[in-house]
Amino acid sequence: MSRDITKATPTIQKFWNELQSTVKKELNLDIFLVDVDRDWKVQRAYYAQGRDSLLIVNKLRKDVGLPSITVEQNKKKVTWTMNSKHIVNLDDNNENNDLSRAIDIGLKNYDGKYIGDAGADINKDNKKDYEQVGLIGERIGNGKIKWGGRFKYSDMPHFEEV
Repeated sequence: MSRDITKATPTIQKFWNELQSTVKKELNLDIFLVDVDRDWKVQRAYYAQGRDSLLIVNKLRKDVGLPSITVEQNKKKVTWTMNSKHIVNLDDNNENNDLSRAIDIGLKNYDGKYIGDAGADINKDNKKDYEQVGLIGERIGNGKIKWGGRFKYSDMPHFEEV
């Protein structure tokens, strides 16, 4: 699991650079990478959250170097699939599987603090910032990038290659 954009496909890398600069220019907001690539074991730990017992979830998290979570945190699902485009497989000798085909972004307020609230309006324009970023992403993605805000289970910070 990393925030290293070079671990994403060239399409995602180009998209990220354009998204970051366009969001700054049009919305005066700073975005950053929260997640680029992850091993399937990390995805399994994320998928277990909200579905399995806290004991199982924290064992899976520990096995991949993630911190433990609380009972309260384990009431909330954090992913809806084991078929994430974040997953890479460096062990299958197929270089097409070595790069992530998705990114998750985060917003920073003007003090540089991460804001994860999907309803946040940091720039005070009376519009939800994650939604505005998603719409910009759809526009500049030009049919090659899908925004997670359109998924059945909305994932506002997520963008993936089509």
